[in-house]
Amino acid sequence: MRKRRDLTPAFRPTPLLICALGLLLGASGGVAAADQLCDDPVNLPRPLYLTVGDTQVNLMKELGQKLREKESRTLIWRATGSCTNLDTIYSGSKMSGNFSYIPSGYDPVATPTPPTCSVPPPGVGADLANSIVFLDACASVKPASVADFLGPVQSFVFVTPLGSAQTAITAEEAYFVFGFGMSGQVAPWLDNNQLLIRPPTKGTIISMGASIGVPAGKWKGVPVNLSQDLASMLATAPLPDRALGILGSEVYDGYRSQLKALAFRAFGQYHAYFPDSGQSAFDKQNVRDGHYHMWSYTHWLQRNDGMGKPRKALAQRVIDILVGNAVSPPAMFEPLAGTIKVGLVPRCAMAVQRSTEGGDFSLYQPEQPCGCFYDSSVKGKSSCATCASSATCGSGVCRHGFCEER
Repeated sequence: MRKRRDLTPAFRPTPLLICALGLLLGASGGVAAADQLCDDPVNLPRPLYLTVGDTQVNLMKELGQKLREKESRTLIWRATGSCTNLDTIYSGSKMSGNFSYIPSGYDPVATPTPPTCSVPPPGVGADLANSIVFLDACASVKPASVADFLGPVQSFVFVTPLGSAQTAITAEEAYFVFGFGMSGQVAPWLDNNQLLIRPPTKGTIISMGASIGVPAGKWKGVPVNLSQDLASMLATAPLPDRALGILGSEVYDGYRSQLKALAFRAFGQYHAYFPDSGQSAFDKQNVRDGHYHMWSYTHWLQRNDGMGKPRKALAQRVIDILVGNAVSPPAMFEPLAGTIKVGLVPRCAMAVQRSTEGGDFSLYQPEQPCGCFYDSSVKGKSSCATCASSATCGSGVCRHGFCEER
């Protein structure tokens, strides 16, 4: 299943750490202020302010484009770590600076990086916040004035440069690699400067740490603030076999021509698995059926008024679209399609569930399953019959154009 590796300890310093620090310093060395103000009802109509994980940026672009095109609503967001997002929504603190947004006529292919707008001090409060880990994985405690909604599933992967000969990693190996670094003596990952990780407030490292038994603040390696920067740095690592990083699967999916995901064998498993049914697939089959261990739910949070109602009706509508609830009036697009397109798994397509970060699985039967639609979206085909109404589905139910069992 995996290639045999030489277990002889070896160490050779590399310039990757210097490159990482240079990239980070360059990114923080000053960004030109956006000319567009976020508070512009003409160019940015009906705004919604979000603070999300950077793994959710592709979802923001996909959903933001649909909302702008079909409903003349504007998603405006900043991307940061899950625990930071929770602190922001819990405290009701203000956000200022540059935000990304989706303009009219936005084309994500022609313009992969959305434009930015600026919010001057004293700032603006977040209408929605996102976490990609269970809330109790972060230190802050959710107040009663904040509502939490369970959203689609996100998986995580250990990744290497495409030129690496490695094919798999076990939880035991990952524990020693990232918990002890060079002194862990797991060849070929013997150079701490070649281990690219995320800061401890980020959901990726928190969730993966729960699966390998290493708390987020204890990892060895070079912290990289943005997922996209980590992917680019890893792809150009000078010693591919020694380089190892961590990413959300949906981020990795965009770098498959440069990076390679390792199959992962969790504690207690006999085999290693990819999130997908194979290394070249995009179906997240092993996530959906419980073979792949490293995944968590996305969480979407908003503040309520004193009566328990959402402070902003648009916030509730967007949450309902994200988590798969019915919306009124109905969306003029298929909400599930965007979620699936960016590599997330709607809960209605899952066959297992968990209640804690990195916890055990139990069987899950969604009330309104969408597995047929999901299969059709990621595989281009489905074993389910197509339908226009439940009248043609026998004992099943017509959902999203396919006959589901119930």
